[in-house]
Amino acid sequence: DLPRRVDEAVAEAMAQVDLGLLVVPAELRAVAGARRVASAAGMALRDLRVVVARGPAPGGLDVEEVAGLLGLPLAGEVPWDAGLTAQQASGTPPGGVARGPLARFCSAFWGRVPADAVGGGV
Repeated sequence: DLPRRVDEAVAEAMAQVDLGLLVVPAELRAVAGARRVASAAGMALRDLRVVVARGPAPGGLDVEEVAGLLGLPLAGEVPWDAGLTAQQASGTPPGGVARGPLARFCSAFWGRVPADAVGGGV
């Protein structure tokens, strides 16, 4: 988890990463902001992909459209997690509930990524 602004310290941290995931809500304004982040992050990351986060309301941009607008490969989609606020309040880390949307996304994502794509493994 890195800030939106890429300074020298952030660029150094990104240079150590084999694979970056940019999480972007499926909204036009969010995509516009993410373009700036992707442009800066893309200079330091060898492999940057987009994860589309769905909000509680139906609709929004299509996941392929978000990836296309950003010019990044689509890593997947994370559905809305209604319990995230309660989990955060109780100290449960994001993705800490095994059957939650984020945990399911992570499990599926790592099942698709070959070990050689991330420097030989985690």
